[in-house]
Amino acid sequence: MSLGVYLFRHIRTRQILVTTEKSVLARPRLLKSQIKPNQRPPRIRPDHWTPLVVALGFKDKKAQANAFMLTSMAGHPLVVPTAQEKRAYVLMPNKNKRLAEMDMVERQVAQLARTLMYMDAVRPDTVVPVSNSNGSSIEGAVSEGTNSSSDSKSAAIKLLWEDKSWISKIEDAGLHWPKWVAHGDLDLKRGNIIMNPEVRQTSQPQ
Repeated sequence: MSLGVYLFRHIRTRQILVTTEKSVLARPRLLKSQIKPNQRPPRIRPDHWTPLVVALGFKDKKAQANAFMLTSMAGHPLVVPTAQEKRAYVLMPNKNKRLAEMDMVERQVAQLARTLMYMDAVRPDTVVPVSNSNGSSIEGAVSEGTNSSSDSKSAAIKLLWEDKSWISKIEDAGLHWPKWVAHGDLDLKRGNIIMNPEVRQTSQPQ
């Protein structure tokens, strides 16, 4: 069983829901805990939500729960807005401000990266197994960032992406991916059904 954390993107508003389930329908209460009251859709329509990124391979339920808790916290932009950008935001019409506030994609992808960096710095042994199947160190076996191939046997956490351009965007902003992270592509059917074999096995609710 592969324990994972899933980020779903609303196709219209670009709001994000974070869950440990493969379907947003499994935990409708997430709307109340993760999206502001005045910005919530009245109900979850599965055809309006598509997977943005899936993080698979957490060592145990505690590591999965920690990753879920941290990743679902409100994120911050990759780069601090300049004074000019802040002023432009203030001068925006209210409708445009609302749309900008609802767009959570960059903030939550950044939050995922910062979560993995934090877990790596504090207690990496609680996130992933300390050795691979050959008994060698995960850190020595997996190369950094985008050099990690999607089919790497030694990577402990695999990130499956709808759009892999976020990998380099994170790095360009001065963040990094831990050495035990590999990247791959999400295989989606009809836009929101995950077909990757490692995902279709099962996951634990949160």
